[in-house]
Amino acid sequence: MTSRRWLFAALPVVVLAVTAASLPQLRNLVVYGPGVGAGIAAELGCAGVFVMGRRLENVVAQDLVPFDPLLARAALSVDETRQTATARLFGVVARTAIYRPGLGCTLLNERDEASLHGQAAGLQLMSRQERPAPWPEGDIVDLDHLPGSVDAAALDKAVTEAFRETALGGRIDTRALVVAYRGRIVAERYAAGFGPNSRLLGWSMGKSVTSALIGTLVADGKLALDGPPPVASFRRATDGREAITLRQLLQMRSGLAFEESYGPGDDSTAMLFGEDDMAAYAATRKLIHPPGTVWSYSSGTANMLAHLIFDAAGGNLPAAYAYARTRLFEPAGMTSAVFEPDGTGAFVGSSYLYMTARDWARFGELYLDRGSINGEHLLSADWIEFSRTGGGPIGEPGGYGAMWWLNSDGGNPERLRWPDCPPDTYMALGHNDEIVAIVPSRHTVIVRLGWTTGGAEFDANSHFSQILASLHDDR
Repeated sequence: MTSRRWLFAALPVVVLAVTAASLPQLRNLVVYGPGVGAGIAAELGCAGVFVMGRRLENVVAQDLVPFDPLLARAALSVDETRQTATARLFGVVARTAIYRPGLGCTLLNERDEASLHGQAAGLQLMSRQERPAPWPEGDIVDLDHLPGSVDAAALDKAVTEAFRETALGGRIDTRALVVAYRGRIVAERYAAGFGPNSRLLGWSMGKSVTSALIGTLVADGKLALDGPPPVASFRRATDGREAITLRQLLQMRSGLAFEESYGPGDDSTAMLFGEDDMAAYAATRKLIHPPGTVWSYSSGTANMLAHLIFDAAGGNLPAAYAYARTRLFEPAGMTSAVFEPDGTGAFVGSSYLYMTARDWARFGELYLDRGSINGEHLLSADWIEFSRTGGGPIGEPGGYGAMWWLNSDGGNPERLRWPDCPPDTYMALGHNDEIVAIVPSRHTVIVRLGWTTGGAEFDANSHFSQILASLHDDR
């Protein structure tokens, strides 16, 4: 989820256009117009209160209204006893999301509260006990005694600038910034109201974590990178989708149609805010290109991959949660992770993962150290290399790996997505400019979390290059 053009700005125009169009289009507007808006308000409101621990009025003012001003018209209420959030938009459509401990929030679509709570029976939750050891193994961060190779004044100035930036007509809104250098945190700062224990949404950075979990299944021999993924609708197909490989899904080259424009009734909004089974929705999109021939960004693809994890782990919510907990989150020390599921119990791998900034940095450290962290070898070096190797150019500077954005596509070294950062930089990127940047040649991980909206952009190239310039020993 990387585009910031949302649905409501064009809603009046779309209404006029649709009235002259077909009835199916009109249905999409009704179902995925106010319904989507109410769904956004309910989902983000629920998670803001119960996952992030914030006050409802702050979530509305700081998240919903900047996300889209028309969400100010959503009547949003929270039931602390039932742990639900309900939003009504334009007095027409009401949507409810429920919170389940350890699982976060899920919108009610085809299932009721009782059935969703029943899914979670037997769930063994992660413990977030304080760990008296230096980060990343523990929670101790010492910013008063930095390595001599760090220019502390220059680093502080670069971090300050990252928080100071504003943009006309938009909001930068940086909420957390963490810099890890040679295995230790050397800079950490938070906006008012947020801190080291704040879980923050990564949006599409969840795709990179989904890719990591797929990597563990490949290592275990449960999935084959160049074989067909066990997707039921693919196996039954005769239109060419039966030839799609797992590699092509990971590299966004399936050939399946998926509209990622975030407008009324498009695939991304219909899936995220109107579908109970997001993977099934994505898997039934039309094949419009031969598999492997065209790159096209798709949140639906990430949710198909997340459902593969669900199935391989046992096909139920407690088993899928246990798999992610024991194979990635706990051994990596990422114990704040809340990966929200859809109605089936599969993680919404495209969009709904919350973690603290320190845990997002741990995820980056895992990739920086070629699959190892805290003495645990969780991913193979080959998987890390595959993840940061482009499947070819995508018509713009940089490339795309296995659910990671690359600075270089491996072709022209002057065509860099972030030209002032080293060519080997690669990043997990989210909708509101959430970023985990990994720079192997500089032994550095940079995490930026925020809520950039209104057409503004956080200038990762400028800010991150300034941060890297303060780290001297490899220059």
